[in-house]
Amino acid sequence: MSSTPKIQILDDTTANQIAAGEVVERPAAAVKELVENALDAGAKRVLVELEEGGKYLIRVTDDGSGMSQEDAVLSLQRHATSKIRLADDLFKITTMGFRGEALPSIASVSQMTIVTRLDDPEEPDAPGIELRCNGGTFEGVTEVGARTGTSITVENLFYNVPARLKFLKTSQTETNHIVELMQRFALAYPHVAFRLQQNNQELFSSGGSGSMMDACVQVFGRDTARHLVPMDYEAGGLRVWGFVASPAALKNARSWQHSFVNRRFVRNKAVTRALDEGYKSVQTIHGVKYPPAVIMIDVDPGQVDINVSPTKTEVRFTREGEIYSAVYHAVKEALLAGGLVPTLIQKMTPGGGEEASPASGEGARKSSGVGYGQAPLFQVPSRPPVNVRRQDVTQSPFHEALLGKAAGEPDPFEDAAGYGAPANGYAGTGSNGAQYAVHAAPPSDRVQEGALMLDSPEMLEQTEFAREGGDAPLESTAPIESATGGDYRNHNLGSLRVLAQSRNMYIVAQTDHALVLIDQHIAHERVLYEKLIAGAEGAGAGVPVQQLMIPFTLELSKREAMVVENRLEDLRRAGFELEPFGGESYLVRSVPASVAQKHIKAQGGPEEVLREIVDELVEKTTSRRLMLPAEEVLITASCKMAVKAGDPLTFEEMNALVSDLLKSDNPYTCPHGRPIIVELANSDLDRKFGR
Repeated sequence: MSSTPKIQILDDTTANQIAAGEVVERPAAAVKELVENALDAGAKRVLVELEEGGKYLIRVTDDGSGMSQEDAVLSLQRHATSKIRLADDLFKITTMGFRGEALPSIASVSQMTIVTRLDDPEEPDAPGIELRCNGGTFEGVTEVGARTGTSITVENLFYNVPARLKFLKTSQTETNHIVELMQRFALAYPHVAFRLQQNNQELFSSGGSGSMMDACVQVFGRDTARHLVPMDYEAGGLRVWGFVASPAALKNARSWQHSFVNRRFVRNKAVTRALDEGYKSVQTIHGVKYPPAVIMIDVDPGQVDINVSPTKTEVRFTREGEIYSAVYHAVKEALLAGGLVPTLIQKMTPGGGEEASPASGEGARKSSGVGYGQAPLFQVPSRPPVNVRRQDVTQSPFHEALLGKAAGEPDPFEDAAGYGAPANGYAGTGSNGAQYAVHAAPPSDRVQEGALMLDSPEMLEQTEFAREGGDAPLESTAPIESATGGDYRNHNLGSLRVLAQSRNMYIVAQTDHALVLIDQHIAHERVLYEKLIAGAEGAGAGVPVQQLMIPFTLELSKREAMVVENRLEDLRRAGFELEPFGGESYLVRSVPASVAQKHIKAQGGPEEVLREIVDELVEKTTSRRLMLPAEEVLITASCKMAVKAGDPLTFEEMNALVSDLLKSDNPYTCPHGRPIIVELANSDLDRKFGR
């Protein structure tokens, strides 16, 4: 006896609504899909209009190439697209859209109207067309007067899916999501002018000048934008460029950080970790703070998979380690090029400043400390803000033009101030009148992605300091000139004159413009680390090591042994020769020559240094494991080999250390990111004494 099968084929309406739930989960998702289509059509100006956060109305109007009647009708069919033909094309994608799901998905859960006119030189007087669709049901097409381009109106989103509708947030929240979305588009496409309006009030606009700094001013606000440092790094066929903020503009949330792959906004843990680690390698971040950043990654489309999630914000890289390394070095070099030295006055006198909201691009707020804190989400104004035009009619001028306004009337994209002019009138100009522009960070002696070997045996003798008791006497010394030969070596520190040692921890020095304190331990750590790196790049083969007359046995835990087994080659490059000795034991036959010196033995000897290195290798986060493995070992080794806080130094030792420090590529922080130098400007010191 036959029975009705339990498995049934869904009808088209139900299937389309389910599919729409994956692509369009909120109004911002619909706006995203429609704006991406406009960009793929070559639009230079995009207008987005909303009512109640997009719940009742979304209209996206562009001046792109438009569509023919045949293409417009096909665009409402699922999986109909002009972007790809074969599955292999997924790895050659240079457009924002490619699935052919956006329009049919949105149309199935709303009442949609499409007005479009094709940019066809052969038929310059051809009329536009209007298509109507209700809940996924095509209702017909008619000819209308229209400008070249496309305008898509979405009304009553999710009206036929009550379950989805009830999960939408407040109109304010949905508006905030759309504002953030449009800001990302403005950053990724600075040559496109974007405008966002709600209830005929302008919420956001970008100028479309082509300058990313102009876009940053609109998105971050003028105060934050003036603290942005340009970055530009190329390696292995990929490029990382954009901006990262100085420590003066740290925020309380990551919402100020924007990453793009081939101009597509993405969220990727490797990119985020690389930004964090690259920043911390140069600047110390106190507390939970995040630097604003715009990271643009240009990579071969075949090296990135963007077809991972329905929202297309998750991506996978075939060479994630190289992406991490490129972002890490781009951030690091940009900050080094800035030559930033922390000042005591920043610590002693909390400061505040006017700061723009990341959502609005304008407005002001107060905050104390070096970091300004997180600005609130965009608040829809109850009245038109200053310098923002309010429309006098309910329907937008552009939509009226599409429906056949006279050709002699003003372009609907233009207003009295000129569409594309920054809403706050800054037009990329700083408070001092200087024009913002993107300039590539200067080239640098970048760390090569090869094996890292130590310097010659003489290296230790150049940096070793004799131990003599007592504090160094105060006496006159010749000024130490900072080096000027390297890309990052003009540190603006002037001529340093060593004055004294404080608490056997800090070197007190004087420059032409400030009193300077130098942490002797991390200064020596930086000097050692850069000498190790320099030796690695010049030697071409392993580290200068000292063979042990009596090898010692290193007993490890199971977890430690597994880590060491995977890092034997990295440890060998750093000068530690280990061989398995049964179970979780290793026989140590040689160590770096510097580790074997007397002052290290006094602190526990090579075994203690090696154990500390193993401990750190075990506890390192995933982000650190993505770094150059041998560099990671050398960072730890340089820390263990450096002079310690509490060690008294003579004037000769302090002068030698400071001289070596000023010759380094980065005299500001140790490899772990802690500050080496803090200065108190003469003007600040005089002010403290009322001069």
